[in-house]
Amino acid sequence: MLGVPANAVLMGFSMGVGVVSTLWPERPEASAVVLLHALAALPANARPGLRLQVHVGEADDYAPPSEVIALLTSATEAGVAAQAFTYPGVGHFFSDASLPGCQSMTSTRLG
Repeated sequence: MLGVPANAVLMGFSMGVGVVSTLWPERPEASAVVLLHALAALPANARPGLRLQVHVGEADDYAPPSEVIALLTSATEAGVAAQAFTYPGVGHFFSDASLPGCQSMTSTRLG
């Protein structure tokens, strides 16, 4: 297992969240995890105090509200400093400027 610098952030965008999901258990010393447009399962070795941010569209089929809440709940129980931001009225690729309904980073914070 490779070491990770103390300031390393694991960040995934859509399918890239799958890569984060694979790397996260192997690199628990990362300083933060950011998930954009999708969700990852919280690894069993998630480090207490780790910062986690989730950014999803409120109508994203890949990140239903119930799953966002479940991730926040399990993260909180593990001592992870988790935040979820939902973007109103948009689906999966809410930040893609080439698509209708593109949102700026104006969101509603959950949890």
